[in-house]
Order: sequence, then C-alpha cells, then structure tokens
Amino acid sequence: MHPLSIEKNPNFVGRIFELASLHTIGSSHEASLVIMYGRRRVGKTELLEQAFQDRNLLKFEGIEGLTEKAQFANVMSQLADYAEDKLLAKMAIDTWSEFFQLLARYTHQGKWTIYLEELQWLAHYENTLVSELKYVWDNQFRHNPELIIVLCGSSPSFMLDQVVHSKALYNRSEYEFNLREFNLLETEDFLKNRSHREILDAYLTVGGVPEYLKWVNKDSSVLLSLCKHSFTSGSFFSREYGRIFTSSMSNNKHYKAIIDILSQKRFATRKELTTALKVASGGSLSSVLLDLEKSGFICKYHPFNLNENTILTRYAITDNYLQYYFKFIKPIQTNIDNGDFNQNPKSALKMDSYTRWLGFSFERFCRKFHTVIAKILGFSGVQYQSGVFFSRSTDDENPGYQLDLVFNRADNVYTLCEIKYLQGKVNATVINEFEKKLSLFPNKENKTIHKVLICNEGVESAVTNRGYFDNVITALELFDAKNW
Repeated sequence: MHPLSIEKNPNFVGRIFELASLHTIGSSHEASLVIMYGRRRVGKTELLEQAFQDRNLLKFEGIEGLTEKAQFANVMSQLADYAEDKLLAKMAIDTWSEFFQLLARYTHQGKWTIYLEELQWLAHYENTLVSELKYVWDNQFRHNPELIIVLCGSSPSFMLDQVVHSKALYNRSEYEFNLREFNLLETEDFLKNRSHREILDAYLTVGGVPEYLKWVNKDSSVLLSLCKHSFTSGSFFSREYGRIFTSSMSNNKHYKAIIDILSQKRFATRKELTTALKVASGGSLSSVLLDLEKSGFICKYHPFNLNENTILTRYAITDNYLQYYFKFIKPIQTNIDNGDFNQNPKSALKMDSYTRWLGFSFERFCRKFHTVIAKILGFSGVQYQSGVFFSRSTDDENPGYQLDLVFNRADNVYTLCEIKYLQGKVNATVINEFEKKLSLFPNKENKTIHKVLICNEGVESAVTNRGYFDNVITALELFDAKNW
C-alpha cells in the first residue's frame, strides 16, 4: 500500500487542545473511532492530516450528488490508487461491508488511519454505511490496536443523528470533536504581525474561519485584501455564499431559505420562520435549524430573564461572513460581476456604513465570548446567565430598549455592558446613552448594578474623569492570553 504522504505544515497554528487529544489517541495502542464535524472551510482536513501525518493515512472522500453506486466506484478507484492495483477499480461492490472488509485486509497491522471525509455524501444521508461499519469494526478493524478510523462530515445534524447517536456505534467511539472557528488569539497567531485593530477588523468581518482569514491576509492591509477579494469580478468572497449552499447545506432547500429570510431582518421568531417557509413547526424544521446553529451560521437567543421557550426567542444570522455578504456584497453583486470595481475595489465599500456595521459585529463578538468578559471582570467563578436585554417593543426605531450584554449574577449583581467599536476613543456622550438604557432596565430584585464599558480604543479623559463606569475593557484585555 502507498498511503498519502503528508508534509508537516510549518504555518499551522491553533487547535492546541484538539491536536493534543488526537496525538493522545494516536499513541493509545487501542483501535479507535474518531468523529469530527464542523462547517466547511473550518480546517477539519488540515487538522486531521497534521495530527496523523506520521501515520499511514488512507483518505476516502465523498462526492456530492453521486448515487450510491457511483460512491462505491469512487472509493474503489481511490483504494486502487493506494494499492497500485488497477483491478480494484474495476471491481464492482454492492455494499459498504464489502469495501470495509477489503480495507481491513490491508490495514490489519501497523499504524493506519482510515479517514472518511464528507461522510454525509458517502452515506447518502442514510445510516447504512455506519451500520455496516459496525459489523466490520467488531469482527476485523478493532483487532489492530494501532488502527484509527476517522468519520468526518460538514453536516452536523447528520453527524449527530446518524453517527454520534447511532446505536450501531454505541460504546464504540469515545472521541467526538465539534471543530469550531478560531478564537481571537488563534486568529492573532494566523494573521502574524498584524495590528490588534486589523486583527479585530478581520475577525469581525469574516470570523475565525481559516480559509477566510487567508484571503484577508494577502495584501499590505486587511482592508485592501478584503475589498480586492470581495468587489472584483469572480472574487472569492463574492462567490463564497453560493458555494456554502451547494455543498454540505444543499440537501434541504430550507437551509438557504432560512438564511435569506434572516438576511432581510435582524432576527425572526420560530413562528415567523414557519409562516415565511410555509412549513409546520416540527422535527424537520428543528433539524435544519440545528444544522445551521451547529455550523455557526445562525444563533438562537432570548432575553436573559426569560426561559428558552418564550415566544420572544429569536433566530439571527451569527456568521460574520454571511452578515458581511448580505450587507455589502449582495446589493451590488451585478456591479461586481460586471467588473465595475475592478480598477478600484475599495470604492465599493462605504466606510461610514462599514464602520457602523463593525460596531454591531463587535456586540455579537462580546456576547459570544461572554466567558472572556466575565474573566476580565473577575467574576468567572460566579454562576451567571448572560445575554442581550430587549423588550417586546425593541425595534430599529427604539434602539434604546436594548442593552448590549447583561450578566445576571448569582452573587446578587447585574453586570450591564455598553459596547462600542469606534475609530477613536469613546467620548462622554456614552454616559447619557447608557443612563437612558439603564432607566428602562427592570431590576425587580433590587440587585447591585455593575456598569461596564467595552470598547476597542479606550475612552477620552472626560469619561475617565467622571468615573461613571465601574470598569472599562479595551482591546488590550481582549488580546491578553490569560483571559482565554
């Protein structure tokens, strides 16, 4: 057999926990099943190849849209290449058991990793592959203590329902990884030698998806890279939206429909989604929403002081790239395709609008990484609920009805956070803004109010001199490794 030859990537960053866990599995001297899932472009393949590059690696990749028969032919062709045996490519198989039994003969001893990529396509979104793997695992694969089988997919609901929770694999896999995008510190490692401002701009615009970060790091500034690869004809970011929904999210038309609905408004309730989609609020919709949530495309949130079953529960796009695409690319897609901005792509981005938009993205960032905020403020050891505060009447005309981030702490304190992302320092007008919001905040328990300002560039002396806020958090604290 001639397995894949994977060279060590000297530029590989992040994934410290996952790498350590995978290396531990690789040295355990026990046959192991590893399950990994996460959105496309998040770096699953690179992580697995780097983790297991010193082992004999056989990778078999599912191809979208192929029939089961064609998937069989494809994996047999790949096996033929590894074995350098052209007859294998001509061998017709009718079941996954036949394929796995062949693989077991080649991998019965030695340090082998069998990597099944885009499992949802290989399996046709059905459970037959996993069920037949179970039989061969029990009777052949598990007898090689140096064997690892990796089941990897970019459809979280399939990976959870048909693999993680599969009765066929019950007690046969102890290793599950939900690979998420980079956090801010990993992004800093990836965007070497960039300023904190550029790193934050990049993260707030396209998120911590490694492939996206690569594209905003190609030119002398993040802004130039972003514009060049967003607003020129055929550019990466102008085409990426279409790729998302012709890949792992293509098996159900409601994926794209839900995103399109949410792109037209800041949020929607489940009832509003079912009405717009003209579907019942049942298990099928729940599966689609779960996929979008687990992939990081949308989030579900509700007022911190109400339970998750409240009718005020909302769904919103949380993926940074999708937010950016719908705000700045889609409205001028025709102009981009026509090459109108090819000579001066930066002219396509209205900086005033972009700066305001970054502010909303920064609010989402702070809510997502609330544990980091709690650690900076020194109450991470206290139980708390966190989230946005809004009333039923919250809308674009009444922005004062929303508090950006609230911590309801078990030590009888409310930590209320005002969040600003500006080009310069925050001035004293923020105090009056916050006072208006505070007057609308219900504090029926009469808890202590802890007032916090989170901003990227700090505050003017007028804010400091008034001593209004109990704490001011800046980018310096957000980039401090001890807070993560």
